[in-house]
Amino acid sequence: KKVVADVSNFLHVNTRTKTVRQHLFIKENEPLNPHKLADNERFLRDKDFILDCRIIPDSIPGTDSVDLVVLTRDVFSIGGTAGGSPPSSVEFSVYDANLSGRGQRLEYFSLLEQDRFPRYGFGLLFNQSSIFGSLANLELQYTQINSGRSVGKENEYAIVTRLNRPLVSPYSRLAGGLEFSRNWS
Repeated sequence: KKVVADVSNFLHVNTRTKTVRQHLFIKENEPLNPHKLADNERFLRDKDFILDCRIIPDSIPGTDSVDLVVLTRDVFSIGGTAGGSPPSSVEFSVYDANLSGRGQRLEYFSLLEQDRFPRYGFGLLFNQSSIFGSLANLELQYTQINSGRSVGKENEYAIVTRLNRPLVSPYSRLAGGLEFSRNWS
């Protein structure tokens, strides 16, 4: 157990303070809204790289202001998956959901299938969460193993750029997305 814990601690990078701040939609010099605090805690908990979050207001004596203490608990962000239908079809992926503590996801996924041409296909994905504190996410992807939109299981290649801003709270005024892709088969 100690060896596994030591290796995990060596590989894990804590989420940076700047990254957590970029995921806050509570700003300085605004009236404190407890509902927005709760929404922000939920939003942070929904991230791939944060397991738990608490935002605690701490009053400043002699003023009408508060400091906010943001406590987060990280997830071990390095992982992988394996699946498919071995031995004729094998799928696997490896990823880091919090690359260098910056809220960035880097993932490599692949497929080896006997009935496919070419037999081996792969994909790469990069995702940046809350670019410059805007709460908008950027995703860049290249894949050789998309399943096409046509009838049947036609293999599809794709280069995709996505920019989306989810509706993070009922108090949000802006949400939407934009996608550019080139797909071919």
